[in-house]
Amino acid sequence: MKEPKELSWPEQASLLEKRGMIIDRDDAQTLQSISYYRIKQFAEPLANFNKEKQEVNYDGVSFSEVLKRYYQDKNLRLNLLHAIEQIEVAIKTRLAYILGQNYGPYGYLDFYQWANREKFSNFQIEKSQYRFKEQLLKIVKKSSMPDFKKKENQNRDGFPTVWLAIDSLMFGGLVTIITTMSKRHLKRLAGYFNCTGNELISWIKCLNFIRNICAHNSDVIDIKLNTVPLIRQSWESNLYSIKGKNGYRPTNRLAVVIFVLVTLVSAVNTKYRWKDISSNIKNICAGNDDKARMIGFKNFESANIKKIVNNVNALN
Repeated sequence: MKEPKELSWPEQASLLEKRGMIIDRDDAQTLQSISYYRIKQFAEPLANFNKEKQEVNYDGVSFSEVLKRYYQDKNLRLNLLHAIEQIEVAIKTRLAYILGQNYGPYGYLDFYQWANREKFSNFQIEKSQYRFKEQLLKIVKKSSMPDFKKKENQNRDGFPTVWLAIDSLMFGGLVTIITTMSKRHLKRLAGYFNCTGNELISWIKCLNFIRNICAHNSDVIDIKLNTVPLIRQSWESNLYSIKGKNGYRPTNRLAVVIFVLVTLVSAVNTKYRWKDISSNIKNICAGNDDKARMIGFKNFESANIKKIVNNVNALN
């Protein structure tokens, strides 16, 4: 088997050109700061694949068009993270309030008090509790926040109060707590966001996945969700449907994420400025129905973020 050969930047540009991509003289220089494989990743949705030869064909695709998609994705990722942060902070605040009000400053450490015992066995609850406490102590140890070090904010085992603990959680830890909660507490938490408990769990799992993608600089424009979050009927007229074995099913593309994001952020902040994300989506679709469908919208008109926000606020 032939070992991979290191290619110079001009050679990488030549390889893309050989496969049909329209390359300008300065494009090899761009490959010094944006890797060949990153360019290849963003070019893939625009390319054709020859099954017989097992080759990618970039005929008619320009390097500049691919580079534009790369920067569109980069800008969108930053703006998605900003919107997700709005939801994260609001959920933490409400969650800490519910647990603190019901079980005091340290009752949250006893998962048996507030976990869904119908859904989880005692062993599963104990396992989740152990992992949570282990991770929490690591967070406390690494934190430079003065409030964590104050004795009045710790129990005898060194665990912080519920308000400090929940605020310090990563998004993944937040998902663990919410999915473990009893139906009563989950219903109350979801009520703050104008959704059901099942919707909240489904949506925050989706946003946790998207947040990780954005944080690790992965391609979010071309995202295909393996697990599609719960979709409201009111969203369906704006979403592109995919034909499957059992008939049509809702898209698993970025558009679904946008609806989840708009619905949750609007419950927290009706005055949130959607201008940046709206501009991102408009540039990605470029007034083209086909490009709008590539990210899961029914057509370009359906990708109008301002209208989506207004419709969601009207229903809430």
